[in-house]
Amino acid sequence: MEGQIKYIPNKQIDRDKWDKYIKSSLNGRIYATSFFLDIFSPGWDAMVIDGGSACMPVTRNSKYGITYVSQPVFLQQLGYFFADRTYSALLPYFISKLAGSCRFIDIAMNEANELNFKSPDRRVRTLNNLILNLGISYGSLYKNYHTNTKRNITSARLHCSVTPETPSPAEVVSLFIKNNKRLYPGIRSINYKRLQTILEKGLDKDLVIIRSCYSGNGKLIAAACFLRDFNRYIFFFSVNTPEGRSKGSMFRLVDDFIKDNAGSNKALDFNGSMDPGVARFYRGFGSSVQTYQRLYINNLPFPLRLFKSPPDTGGTITPGFTP
Repeated sequence: MEGQIKYIPNKQIDRDKWDKYIKSSLNGRIYATSFFLDIFSPGWDAMVIDGGSACMPVTRNSKYGITYVSQPVFLQQLGYFFADRTYSALLPYFISKLAGSCRFIDIAMNEANELNFKSPDRRVRTLNNLILNLGISYGSLYKNYHTNTKRNITSARLHCSVTPETPSPAEVVSLFIKNNKRLYPGIRSINYKRLQTILEKGLDKDLVIIRSCYSGNGKLIAAACFLRDFNRYIFFFSVNTPEGRSKGSMFRLVDDFIKDNAGSNKALDFNGSMDPGVARFYRGFGSSVQTYQRLYINNLPFPLRLFKSPPDTGGTITPGFTP
């Protein structure tokens, strides 16, 4: 392995070249493309090995003169990406270089990254994701659904309807804020604006798919937003109203999506979750656990370091719902 780790400030990043690095990586994720980073983490920087064989986005911010790196709200995983598995061994060097320039780091890696720190100022927490392989027929997938999931799908087909029309991202985000904002006090207005932007621009780029359920009088009661990743679909964002929950709308939306994409040789990434209720909903479709890690480094000066302990949520805000 040859090459040197280069730190590239935001204004010097060649977006086209960066996106090629991510797309050619063995573990590339759409979250790490410049399209997502420019919206969710304006001012992000990059670390790259010469030739792009390995790279890592740096979602950097600054406050009170202190530079820190944090996971952008709504993006589940970022981390270290590599085009050749031999470069996976360089991950600790990337982290050390990052820690040398940032006093505080709280980021979610991806499932191909593996870290093992034991020092007091460096901690790693293992988190659960849930994945469903769509490479077989819908009939075979449905056989693996849990009994309760099948029952809810049957009920939802009787009590809610879907239409070919896609609701506007503004309507979807507004519905979420109205029904779920109190559950996620850490999400600020700017985060919702960024979410709406990514949904709007993602629809234009055919990267976003929005499915929705309506009541008998045509009222939007639930919506599910999916992303087209390189080798998977991501259950990116959803909103459910009390009426949608009572009618099992989300069961129908997810089942319809699985049915439409069965046999696609892709996976459905459920985007979490550590929440037992949400995880149970995802497992009901026959998904299996795939772990990833959250990295936490605290080199803040005393006494600031005392006020920044790792949150129990894992540090990544990706809203789920109550099925």
